[in-house]
Formats: sequence, structure tokens, C-alpha cells
Amino acid sequence: MADVFTAGVEPGGLTTSQEIKILLCYMLHTVGQPIGRDEVTDIITAEGMANYFDTEEAIEELLRLQHLVESEDRLLATTVTGGQIGESLSLRIPFTLRERSVKAALLLLRRRQIKKDNKVDIEKLEEGGYKVTCTVQDQGIDLLSVSLRVFDRRQAEQIQERFLEDPSLLYRSNLAVLSGDAGMRRAGTQLIIKLN
Repeated sequence: MADVFTAGVEPGGLTTSQEIKILLCYMLHTVGQPIGRDEVTDIITAEGMANYFDTEEAIEELLRLQHLVESEDRLLATTVTGGQIGESLSLRIPFTLRERSVKAALLLLRRRQIKKDNKVDIEKLEEGGYKVTCTVQDQGIDLLSVSLRVFDRRQAEQIQERFLEDPSLLYRSNLAVLSGDAGMRRAGTQLIIKLN
């Protein structure tokens, strides 16, 4: 087992290429859905579990050994053997790292699905500012669309990020307020809405 380069690795992170390969197999097998190669590397490195170069090297080795497969659009998934490695050797990886990797991967997949199921359009206006349109969809049908005019691109992107965190909240809160199903009260400069 080769030692890995530890720059960017948090204390308690992975110290051998073998451990990185096991974690990659475990994470991809556990989530059960293909994940983009760059996204896999981002999950492992952003969480400080392993170094970027060692993670990329581990992916290449797993592909060469046919424990992972990569689609034309660079999505990675485990093979049967890769899944068996992830399951049988996972106890060699600290529980906290296994949990963090799967949690980050599931969050990424959830965000991907939300982006697929909902839309945000950011349009630069000729008279200045930006128009942000957030659309909640269900099976391709628009349920609610809200447009806001904002001052700059940064604010437009903040609205996009907040909307994509939980689009159903925008829908449920608007529906509750407009239908009279929400308990509302004013408290100074705050409007408190209780969704039933």
C-alpha cells in the first residue's frame, strides 16, 4: 500500500491509496446511483477526506481494475466487484468518513434532482439589474412561477441557491398564504407564517 500525499487532508483523513479506493467503492455502492467523476473528486477533497491527486489516481486504478465503470458523460458507478469491495472492506474506513461521504453524495444527488425538476432563469435587463424567475414544477408541469427584479448578479445567484435548497417551501408557503390556510401574524417588522 502506497502512502498518499497528505496536503489538504484533514486530521483523521485517509492515509493510503487502498483506503481511498475502498471509500470510493463504498460511497458509490451505497448511494446506488452514478455520480459525475468531478463530483466524486469534489466530495472527497472538499470534505478533507483525501488529496485531489490521490483521489484521481485511485479512480483511475479502480477503472483499470474494472471495479468502477465510467460512462461517456463521465458518470462513475461500481461494478459488482466494486460493490463487493465497498461492502466487505468498509470497516477499514472510519465510520465518520463513510457517513460524511455518503451524506455529501446524497445531498449532491438531491440537488441534481431538484435542478432537474425545477427551473431558475436569470435574465440581465437592458435598463439595469436582473430578473430572476423561479419555477416550481411537478412532472414537467409548472405549479408556480415567481419573478423578482434584483440589483446585481450576486443577489440573483443567492436567490437561485436559496430557491434550489427547497423549492417546495416557496410553493407551500405561497399556497398557504393565498388560500388562507397559513397562520400569519405580524411582529414588528417581521411577518411570521405558520404552515399548517
